[in-house]
Amino acid sequence: MNQPDKPSLPLTTHQNRTFTGQTMHLAGHAFIDCAFEGCTLVLTNGPVFTRNVRFQNCNFRLEYDILWGDPKSRSQLRQLLDLIDGAPDAGGRIGTE
Repeated sequence: MNQPDKPSLPLTTHQNRTFTGQTMHLAGHAFIDCAFEGCTLVLTNGPVFTRNVRFQNCNFRLEYDILWGDPKSRSQLRQLLDLIDGAPDAGGRIGTE
């Protein structure tokens, strides 16, 4: 999956930042060249964009709706799990077209 240079939706952008020991709700944000250290990251169906993000000792809380009969929601959940696992092909986009 190709990674765009910028998020396609109007998201609050954070670049070259390190977040430490925070609870972060990621929906509606773009993180570029950021690091999360000892954070709790809350992931929902809302759009998130990441590029070159590092997670260290983070916990993830998933609040994610998988809609009946909607294969797109299952696909997005798979992308989300790949992103958590650090899969190189995760694409950096969760919850976007």
